[in-house]
Amino acid sequence: MRQTLRLTKAELRRLLMNKKTYIMMVISIFVISLGYLEFVRGLGDRFFNPSRLSTLDNIVFPFSLGTLGGSLIWGIAIILDADRIVKNRARDMINAFTDERRTSLARIIAYSIIILITFLISLIVYLPICYQRMDYLFSYQAYVIYPLIMVLPGCIMTLFICDGLYKLSQNMSVSIFIFLLLTIVQFTSLIDDNFFLRWNSPIASDISDAFGSPTVIRILLYTRVLLFAGSLFFWTVSCLFIRKYQYGIFRSFLFRIKSPAAIILPMTFAAITAFMVLKQPFIAHTPVVSLEDGGYMETVDVSDTEAVYARYKTTLNFNTLLGTVKGVDECFINKVMDDKITFNMGPGYKVKSITLNGEPMEFESSYDMEDNYNTYFGNKKYVIRNPEKKSGELKIVYEGYPALGRSIFASEGYMNPDVISRDYIGLSWQHQGAIYANAGGAEKELYVNVPANHIPLIEADEMTKVKENDDGTVCWRINYYVGNLISGAYKADKVSYSKKNVFFKYSKKYTDAVKANKLDEAISSVLDYCDKHVGPLNTYDYEDEANHDVRILQTSAESIGGYAGNGAVVMSEHFLSPQTLSDSKAGTNMNEVFMHEIIHLYWGDLGLLLDDDGLWSAEGLTVFTTYRIVKEKYGELYANQYYVEQWKKEVKYLKNNFYYRHPEYIDKLPAGYRSAIETSVTDIKRYRLMPLMLLKAQEKLGGEEAMDKVLQEMYSKNMEYQMSGTYCTFQDFLDIAGLTEEDLNIE
Repeated sequence: MRQTLRLTKAELRRLLMNKKTYIMMVISIFVISLGYLEFVRGLGDRFFNPSRLSTLDNIVFPFSLGTLGGSLIWGIAIILDADRIVKNRARDMINAFTDERRTSLARIIAYSIIILITFLISLIVYLPICYQRMDYLFSYQAYVIYPLIMVLPGCIMTLFICDGLYKLSQNMSVSIFIFLLLTIVQFTSLIDDNFFLRWNSPIASDISDAFGSPTVIRILLYTRVLLFAGSLFFWTVSCLFIRKYQYGIFRSFLFRIKSPAAIILPMTFAAITAFMVLKQPFIAHTPVVSLEDGGYMETVDVSDTEAVYARYKTTLNFNTLLGTVKGVDECFINKVMDDKITFNMGPGYKVKSITLNGEPMEFESSYDMEDNYNTYFGNKKYVIRNPEKKSGELKIVYEGYPALGRSIFASEGYMNPDVISRDYIGLSWQHQGAIYANAGGAEKELYVNVPANHIPLIEADEMTKVKENDDGTVCWRINYYVGNLISGAYKADKVSYSKKNVFFKYSKKYTDAVKANKLDEAISSVLDYCDKHVGPLNTYDYEDEANHDVRILQTSAESIGGYAGNGAVVMSEHFLSPQTLSDSKAGTNMNEVFMHEIIHLYWGDLGLLLDDDGLWSAEGLTVFTTYRIVKEKYGELYANQYYVEQWKKEVKYLKNNFYYRHPEYIDKLPAGYRSAIETSVTDIKRYRLMPLMLLKAQEKLGGEEAMDKVLQEMYSKNMEYQMSGTYCTFQDFLDIAGLTEEDLNIE
């Protein structure tokens, strides 16, 4: 070890005295700055999966790019250094005094120290830029932890991999070629979405400004350790091929493999890598199935007469550091008609024990390949053996990390809504305990123990505070059938609205943004206007249920998108991000952009389902409705200047576009240019051309009142479309309005 340290000092001194080292440091730091160029960010969308609507992307994307650039620079540099020693015929002389493994390790450590220095300088250089870009959402903790997890491990792993490649090939060109090939392969369709294989080009799914994205950090940490163990395995194996003087590659390998120590080290790293691959908690090791192969009602065939449950209670405890859940399901069975009891459990959970009246029960688990619905979501089927048909208190204890089903990952990539952190907990229905096919009519009681600063809900339903626990958590309770658990450190505003109570709950970090942009007022304006001119807000109320309050909830960015159900309007925090609030496509003032998103409660997946054909879309109707609200609030002059005139200007640009007028030529362009042009054309058609066509339809119909009647009739059919699984088309609108497509042509 002392000899390795002495060699490291000598190697580090050599690097610090070399001008090329400082040039490489400057280039490595400069590469990070490219991540702030919009052109580069556009190219990187596919390869690095940045969350463009998160201010944290101003840290994650540039430093992801810096990891890639730095690894290329330092990886090639260490190959050139290893080759220099061979070409100078100094290797055999050095090996006469010390083992080549020590010199290689010393070189890698020296380079790692240089990389660390470069990294620290980068943090200082880009701190003002990130601070300015992230504004009130800036976090010093996030600024350090994301680059630290991505850059240093990625570059140091590259050193081991490149040094190992040269040891195997003993050829500079071959080593660099293989290294570049391995890097490029990460961006192919085979690997680009698999974060477990992205060693020097780390990717991150949607990241949260408000709640810290602990899931993303856990994934990055886990994969960094896994890949680091893999790179050490590769390097220690390559050391077995170090050439002995006057020995070839195979004779050298046979000579070195005789030493037990030489085998133990790579086998240890191989075992660590294999163990971490098999035990990774993020994606469940479940069969891959398609929902198209069969539905829940068709495939699930569980007897309705297995048992009758008088009580049904679930208690959930959360480890906010590790992101794990420990749960206890208790139910009282007062009547048993079968010798088995079946239930499903969400992916990632492991059942620790099952007892009936305190006695352990035998059970078995498997994935039911005839139940495509549960298997698609990764839910495992459990069968409890009860040959004596005993009744009484059934207790199931389980724990684990709420994982994503492999079928979902295979079809959609990593987008797991189940998040457990200090400031936010989101838990879907499948991760809230045992799922019985038939609970005998028993109503479930759910108890959750969450941090004291949390406000937990089952979507729109408030929970009741039960007690404060000794560990600093608070126990909350609710009776419910099914729903997503949402719990966070929220600020709650009661919005002024005449027909229902409307509560807007959002992260306390967004308090200033909500106040500055008058978002409470924007919500009121949208609801009042749309109720009057479009139709009542669809909160999915039923005749035999209480009329729920409306709750607009901000969820973590990791819970992608939004939905409406049972009185809740759930929106990802991206709807409140500075980028969304300043999106010129959706409005001019910041609160107008937020109004645009609220209007999607009526036009889009949360209200009337529209068939998006590239022109007719929910976006066009929403922009038009925003224009109408703005006209009513700020006057016709303002609405014409900032909406109608802007629409006409960009539609004129579209009409003058050669490829729009001659679409037959667009296929001759390179894929990148073709994609950019098609995206630009589609955006203008949705956000500018369609609103202009709707404005022309309004003029043809005779004014706003006539247009309102058409929109109201169209919107009133929303439940019909949802029940039939169809979408409202452009032709449906034309038929209701009594117009033709030619009537709405824009010259």
